[in-house]
Amino acid sequence: MHPFSILTLAIFVAGYITARWDLVTRLYELAIFAWDHGVVARTLKGFAILSLFFFLFIIPVERLASRETTLVKKHYIYNHKPS
Repeated sequence: MHPFSILTLAIFVAGYITARWDLVTRLYELAIFAWDHGVVARTLKGFAILSLFFFLFIIPVERLASRETTLVKKHYIYNHKPS
């Protein structure tokens, strides 16, 4: 391989490693910042509230709709028998 190509490849690899290391460092700093400012606690609180809403309202409505759909199908089949 030509010396210029080796140098170019080495510079590229060094830049790539530096960029990845900078990304990891920034993510680490962001995680510490989020923890210090209560972002994690607020996220968990929001998740708990949304889960409670889902279990108290969405699931019962889905069950009721499923039951009503079954009743309508049975009623339609019973009243519309082919002659």
